[in-house]
Amino acid sequence: MNTTTRASESPLIDVVLPAYNGSRVIRKALDSALAQQVPLRVIVVDDGSGDSTPRLAGAHPLRPTVLAKPHSGAASSLNLGIGGARGSYLAFLDADDLWTPDKLRMQYDFLDAHPEIGGVTGLVVQFASPGMADAEAGRFVIPAEPQPGWLSGALLVRASVFSRVGAFSEDLSNGFVIDWFDRARSAGIRFHMLREVLLRRRIRAGSLAARNSGSDAAMLEMARRAILRRRKVD
Repeated sequence: MNTTTRASESPLIDVVLPAYNGSRVIRKALDSALAQQVPLRVIVVDDGSGDSTPRLAGAHPLRPTVLAKPHSGAASSLNLGIGGARGSYLAFLDADDLWTPDKLRMQYDFLDAHPEIGGVTGLVVQFASPGMADAEAGRFVIPAEPQPGWLSGALLVRASVFSRVGAFSEDLSNGFVIDWFDRARSAGIRFHMLREVLLRRRIRAGSLAARNSGSDAAMLEMARRAILRRRKVD
């Protein structure tokens, strides 16, 4: 049974959930947070949705804090949620995705036993969103086996790490999580990857997994920044 906290209490873990037009999926994402076995507080950041996403989020049994802002992308949504966090640890969950029930407990136990580690991640299984047409699903490469999860949704991180590394780069429309991991490693932050599946990542049109010319340009810019950081170190 999940242990949630009242607004006046300080949660162990703050969960930031960015959402944009996620009315069809957000309840299942929140249900997967509700199933966790640790004290947590959920902050849903609605990125200017035009559907019932904020209403559905606010009505969920988790009683999340719902923040609203004009549509400006996932990185700014994550940063807004981080700004409202009070817990010792931060976790992130896209409205499209689902956590396995023991995700946060395994990660918290590991970090509690390894104070030298800044964050812990795990494996990810990707799946095509139910009801997606075969022609649409064929646009995506969905690995059959679990993959290493260098994704925000697979991460549990000490909140203090963000004070050291800084926020997600809002000028990158894609690749901002990889960019953040690279900056964190450059700052000396150590990460560990568990060999268990912690995240089920939904693939659908319009999700961050859907590539386009804009996202490809953002990934190139992310790579350019990583190269410049290495040149400075060398």
